[in-house]
Amino acid sequence: MSGFSTFVHMGIVFRQSVKNSIVTALGAILGAAIIWLSTKYIGKRELGFLGNFTNYAVSLSQILLLGLNSTLVVYIHRFADDVKRKRLLITWCLLLPGVIAAVAGIVYMLARQWILNHFQPADQPLMAQYFVWLPVFTLLFIYLVLLEQYLGSQMKVAISAFMREVVLRVASIALILLFAFGYVGFSTLVIGTVLVYLLPVFIMLLLATRTRDFGFSRHITDLTKSEYREMVHFSWYHFLLTASVLLIGYMDALLLPFYDHQGFSAVAVYRVAVFLISFLQLPLKALIPASFTVLAKAFAENDLPKAADLFLRSSVNIFIATVAIALLLCCNLSNVVLLIKDGYDDIVPVFLILFIGNMVNIATGMNDQVLSIANYYKFNFYLSISLLVVLFILIRTLVPDYGIFGAAWSTTATIVVFNTVKCIFVWRKLRMLPFSRKTLLVVAAALPALAAGYFLPHFFTRQAHTYLYPVFDTVLRSSVIVVIYTVMLVWLKPSKDLESYLLSIRQNKRLF
Repeated sequence: MSGFSTFVHMGIVFRQSVKNSIVTALGAILGAAIIWLSTKYIGKRELGFLGNFTNYAVSLSQILLLGLNSTLVVYIHRFADDVKRKRLLITWCLLLPGVIAAVAGIVYMLARQWILNHFQPADQPLMAQYFVWLPVFTLLFIYLVLLEQYLGSQMKVAISAFMREVVLRVASIALILLFAFGYVGFSTLVIGTVLVYLLPVFIMLLLATRTRDFGFSRHITDLTKSEYREMVHFSWYHFLLTASVLLIGYMDALLLPFYDHQGFSAVAVYRVAVFLISFLQLPLKALIPASFTVLAKAFAENDLPKAADLFLRSSVNIFIATVAIALLLCCNLSNVVLLIKDGYDDIVPVFLILFIGNMVNIATGMNDQVLSIANYYKFNFYLSISLLVVLFILIRTLVPDYGIFGAAWSTTATIVVFNTVKCIFVWRKLRMLPFSRKTLLVVAAALPALAAGYFLPHFFTRQAHTYLYPVFDTVLRSSVIVVIYTVMLVWLKPSKDLESYLLSIRQNKRLF
C-alpha cells in the first residue's frame, strides 16, 4: 500500500505542478516582454535602479519574515486536526511580520543618509527620491510570500502562482507601456511598480479566507509553552538560514551598485542575464510547492521510504523540465542578443557563467527542503553562513576589477560548493540522493536535442526585419529541440510520473 500511496500522491503533485507550470510559463513569457520593453524604453541607469529596488524589497521581506513563512507551512500540517491551534498559528504568522516591518522601517528612515552614502554619486539622487517607498514595497512582499505559501499548503499552488506570475506582470507591462508612450513619468512608473502589489495581496487574502479552518484567534493559551519554544526555535534557525541562503543568491546584484564604478548601469546588464537564468528556476517554482507539502507529510508520518521515493522522483521531474529550458536558452542566446538594443552584449558571457552554478543547484534536487523538514536546518545554516562570508570576500575582491564578470564567478563558485556539500550531507544522514540511473537517461535524452539545436543552420536573414529574424529562428530552433527531446524522453522513460501523465492525456484528452 505504501508504494501505491506514494504513486497516488506523486500523481496529485504532478497534476498540480502541471497547472502551476502552465501559469509559470505564461508568467515567463510576460517577464520576457517586460525585460524587452524595459531595455527598449527605460535608460540603463533607471532600469538598474528599478531592478535593484525590487531586489532590496524581496531581500528585506525574506529577512523580516523571521522564518515565520517556513513555520506556517510546516506547522499548519502538524495542527491539521486542531482548528484552534491552527488559527492561532495563522494569527501569529500574519501579525508578527507586520509589526517587525514597521519597527525596521523606522530604523531605515533614521539611517537614511548613511545608507545613501554607500551608492555611487551618480546613483544617489535616484535612491534618495524613492527612499521612502522601500518599506512599503517590503511590507507588500512580506504578505505576498505569507499568503502564497499558505495557499500552497492548501494545495492551491496554481492560484497563487497566477497572481504572482500573470496578474503582477500584466500590470507591470501596462505601466511600462504607459511610460513608453509618455502618459506617465518615471516617478509614476516606480510608485506604480510598488502599489500594484496591493492587488494580488488583496485577492490572495480573499482566497485564503475561503479555505477550510482559516481564521484568527486571540486565545494565546491554545498553544503550550513547549510548543511556543519549539516554534520560536524552528523559526529562528529558519530565519537565519533563509537570510543567508537568500543573500547567497542576491548578494551579487545587491552589491554591484556599491563596488562596480558603473553603478546601476552595470546592474541593468546583469539583471538581463539574471532574468535569463531565472527561466531555469521555473520547474523549481512549479514543482516544489506541491512536492514540499507531500514530502512534509511523509516526514511527519515518519515514512522515510516514502519520503526518499518522493525526493528522488521530484528531483528527476524537476531535472527533466530544467534541462528542456536549458537547451532552449543555450541554443537561442544569439537571438536574445539580437532582440535587445546595443549595450547589452555582455549578457551572454555573464549568463554562461551563472548557468554553471544554477544547473548544479537544480541538479542536486530538493536538499534545502529535506534539511528543513528533517530538522537539519542548523547544518544548512552554518554552512550557508560560512559560504556567505566567502561570497562577500569574493565579490569585494573581484567586482572592482572585473565588474559583472567578477560578480558572476563569485556567485557560481559559491553555489557549486554550497550544493555539493549539502548533497553529501543528505546522503550520509538520510541515505537520500537526487541522482539515479534515470538522471543519466535525462542527460542522454538531451544530447541529440542539443546537437540539433546548436548545429541547425540559420535559415532566416536579418535583411527582412531586425525583430522578425530572431523570432522566426527561435521558434524553428526551439520546435526542433522540443520534438527531439520529447521523443527521446518517451523512448528512454526516465520518469514514471511523466509516463503516467502522458498516458492520462491520451486517455482523458485533457492536460490535467
